[in-house]
Amino acid sequence: MRRGFGPTCVAIVIAALGAVAHGAVPSVTKRGPSRSFGAPNQGRLENGVHLEPSAYLRFVGAYAEGDAHWGIRELVNAIDHAAREVHRRYPDAMLGVGQLSRKAGGEIDRHASHESGRDADLAFYLVDSLGNSVQRDHFFAIRPDGHASSDPRLRFDDGRNFALIAALANDPHAHVTHIFIATHLRTRLLAHAAKVGASPALRSRMAELLMQPHHALPHDDHFHVRVACPWSSQGCVENALVSSAAKKHPAPMVKAAKTTKVPKPPTKRLVRARSTGKAASMPRLAKPAAAAPLTPDEATALAIESGITP
Repeated sequence: MRRGFGPTCVAIVIAALGAVAHGAVPSVTKRGPSRSFGAPNQGRLENGVHLEPSAYLRFVGAYAEGDAHWGIRELVNAIDHAAREVHRRYPDAMLGVGQLSRKAGGEIDRHASHESGRDADLAFYLVDSLGNSVQRDHFFAIRPDGHASSDPRLRFDDGRNFALIAALANDPHAHVTHIFIATHLRTRLLAHAAKVGASPALRSRMAELLMQPHHALPHDDHFHVRVACPWSSQGCVENALVSSAAKKHPAPMVKAAKTTKVPKPPTKRLVRARSTGKAASMPRLAKPAAAAPLTPDEATALAIESGITP
């Protein structure tokens, strides 16, 4: 006997078709929590989620090969949500994505981190002289005046990039801990936030997240986003480890220069003795009468007067 679809099955199919029609195709294809082990620069990824291209998100051509677009669920969903939010406000906006991590994590070319599924490189939103969105196959370095160094016709779009950072900063599920970016672009984004009247809480959060990484090249051509360790990862290490080279060859300790005592100038009696060749006669001191023991303060004062440091 053939069985028909029940009301529950029909409802599920209709809901799924409606989601597809509205472009809300989830990028998460696996069940269960993602696990990040180790540090961003010495770790691995388990049960990661693959970021999928969509109508508002694409892979930058130079980073499309190699399939390094895996991450923990929280990171992948945060990127997808933020790109969709910018696209909602700016229908022509398309987020360019560089690399995240490999499927199992581990070392990845051209990166000092991106090993544990918690890092992602995102291209800047660029516009032309007319304000239209522009997509390119590589990242563009941006000068302090907001224009691309290699093509001044392209400009860093304050509005679109601010919307991206705001969406990442406010994501309720992924706790973003760092957004690495060059100092002059950090200043630009914070100024735009003040200009559009962003809330003090959002501006404070942006100021906390946006930073130029220490001991690294200026991040003037992309955002480097990092999220916190997920709750499901007991072996996850939040911050990058000190490189093995730094451990083996620590910075040398600089010894403080020794100070030499400056001799006191000779007394008049000693100068006269040197000039005549005869020892100067010193007056005989009377034997002091017995006195009460000195207090600690008196002893210290006496030592200082005698040139003796305690």
